[in-house]
Amino acid sequence: MKTILQKVHSEKIDHLVFETDDDTPDFIVESFVEWLSEYISAGAVFKDGQTLQYGFTLLKCRVDSRVLTLLAPDFTGFPINWVTNLGPAFRIVIAHKYTPETFDFTPEIPTLQSTAIVGRRFDQLPMFINRLQPGEANPNDSGWFLGSTGDDVDNNDPQQLKVISLYEAVLAAPHIVEFLSLPVDCQVFFDEQGSPCILWEYEELEIPEGSYLALRLSK
Repeated sequence: MKTILQKVHSEKIDHLVFETDDDTPDFIVESFVEWLSEYISAGAVFKDGQTLQYGFTLLKCRVDSRVLTLLAPDFTGFPINWVTNLGPAFRIVIAHKYTPETFDFTPEIPTLQSTAIVGRRFDQLPMFINRLQPGEANPNDSGWFLGSTGDDVDNNDPQQLKVISLYEAVLAAPHIVEFLSLPVDCQVFFDEQGSPCILWEYEELEIPEGSYLALRLSK
């Protein structure tokens, strides 16, 4: 774990500080520090306990003695447990940019507060996710549907469906999180081992050799 301490120019904050994993790429840390430093310098006001949207996730602010400390969800429980390590949040930001770009898609990044429709046993492998056009009746709808591939599950039966937040969905099925920025009309099927098959309009997509996703899945 490494600690990042950055001096900033603000009337009320002198430094921002956060922790991240040792293997977090420098470029994402530098980009985050630059973005937040500019935001602070532009006059943004931070209150102790407030949250800040960062891509898919939220960050919580602690303000004490003119120091802004940032916390992130640990993605282990509900309600959110806040921790000092921003490493998981950085990994999600990277995945949400480069996973869709693997297929020349423009990322469509939801937030963890966005909702999804889930079917019975959606949290058990094998399963699938399918991004549809968001429903007009729910402004928080991400468009994602999560369902089981089991023959005994009817994903068209309203009695077997419910609406939950994407944060709750990721807690139940962590393997889906890096694919949530794929656009409408994308599907991902996960086999018994959790290996993904990515489709566009139900046609399987070839993962280009040497791409971000190919390298990640080879590990």
